Amino acid sequence: MKTTVIKTTDLCKSFANNGGQNHILDMVNLEIFQGDFTVIMGPSGAGKSTLLYALSGMDKPTGGEVYYREQAISRLGEREMAALRANEFGFIFQQAHLVSNLTLLENVVVTGYLNKQRTAQEVRVRAEKLLEQMHVEGAMNRLPSQVSGGEAQRAAIARAIMNEPGMVFADEPTGALNKHNTQEVLKLLTELNAAGQNILMVTHDIKAAVRATRLLYLEDGRIIGEMPLPPYRSEDARSREKQVDAWLSSMEW
Repeated sequence: MKTTVIKTTDLCKSFANNGGQNHILDMVNLEIFQGDFTVIMGPSGAGKSTLLYALSGMDKPTGGEVYYREQAISRLGEREMAALRANEFGFIFQQAHLVSNLTLLENVVVTGYLNKQRTAQEVRVRAEKLLEQMHVEGAMNRLPSQVSGGEAQRAAIARAIMNEPGMVFADEPTGALNKHNTQEVLKLLTELNAAGQNILMVTHDIKAAVRATRLLYLEDGRIIGEMPLPPYRSEDARSREKQVDAWLSSMEW
């Protein structure tokens, strides 16, 4: 039996709209399991990013609960939530969002200081090793404006896993990249998951979705479909893409 990392019960998110309520998430009951590369897909406006932000504590739900390893994080205060995000969660967005006046290395090192579990020297050594793992060691002393979008995004991945998070949340992480850099980033994420990193990714890209071990389909704020997949192998990419495409068609995507 798989271990549950994140669980929701009757999760809701709504916004006031001209005197009424606009329901973005509608009674979502969901479990995210240890070891999975979970991908959430769905049409525009389905609530995919809203769900990711609620699961990661970046946004508070208006109803229901979010549990991280049995802790009700939706009840935490801002200081407790900030500590949880620093120690347990890593984030990758469509844009790298690196600090512009810090080098790639400094961007990763700063994150390492947040949980105060390593000495300054240990933080620097780990940051350098991660940037090497992300294949940007030659650019680690450059500013974000001096590197390519792909290099910046790979540095953002290093930053996301700097503190060995229990979960990495990725919101359209390849949305701003060209084909080559997209494949490089997806390869890195796949390798991280194979090494045991839990990943939850929102995407609209089938080529990104095929990296999943579990696909979820969100529509009108509800999970209406699920598809399990075996661990990704590059030699199966074409058949896997056809399989995912057929499933998405069955969801009327």
